[in-house]
Amino acid sequence: MGEPSPAPGLIDLIIRGLEQVGTVTVPVTGVSMLPTLQHDDRVVLEAVAVETIKPQDVVAFRADGRLVLHRVHAVRADHLITAGDSQRLYDPPVPLADVVAVAPRVPAREKPSRWPFQGGDGPVDVWLVEPTSGTEEEIVPPWWRLRRRTREGVCVSAEVLTEIRAAAERAPTVGVSEKAVFAARDVLGSATLPAGTQVLVGCSFGHLHEPMRGHLVPSELADVLVRVGEPEQRLDAAETLRRLARLVASAS
Repeated sequence: MGEPSPAPGLIDLIIRGLEQVGTVTVPVTGVSMLPTLQHDDRVVLEAVAVETIKPQDVVAFRADGRLVLHRVHAVRADHLITAGDSQRLYDPPVPLADVVAVAPRVPAREKPSRWPFQGGDGPVDVWLVEPTSGTEEEIVPPWWRLRRRTREGVCVSAEVLTEIRAAAERAPTVGVSEKAVFAARDVLGSATLPAGTQVLVGCSFGHLHEPMRGHLVPSELADVLVRVGEPEQRLDAAETLRRLARLVASAS
């Protein structure tokens, strides 16, 4: 269940067991909860009152007719923000009504690894793929070079994606997204944005399951994915760059 469990009828059986005895033991399938949970591990699920769920709990919830076991990163009024421990981006929001159980005995998630990159050649290139105010140059250090690109549809045109892909393949790349699991301060540390880094700001990361106008940026193009605000907190380009620049100043 680290990844979705294949049998929709399993959810009904689990719910019935929770109603009757309060706990159910289930096998883990998939790899999305690595390294915390391995494929074929067994996990004890317990009935839960949704108002008691808190960040770092591991919950089982319905998703597309399947059962998923992922960790909670934030609790909102009507939904949870979750992700598997091996994932770099959050799941789609999980309605509280879709939560089936909690797994209280799952160990805590490991701390994120620090980015090992120490430096390279050339300026820091910041790709701004969103509406900008035109004042961003006043915010960033002089060795950051801003590359402004317009959005198309869900993200970027095929031409811009080709540009970004080429830049990411030749230099260490940081993707900035409000959907990133890890905060920039926890991953970048003292190695924040050294010379040669490519930074992607305003991109939508992932893969489309059906044709749409524009192209998402594949998340694997970025060596690390980080956020500079709270989970799912959408910031404009200026504020994103301001927070990145502040992080650089505090790390230098």
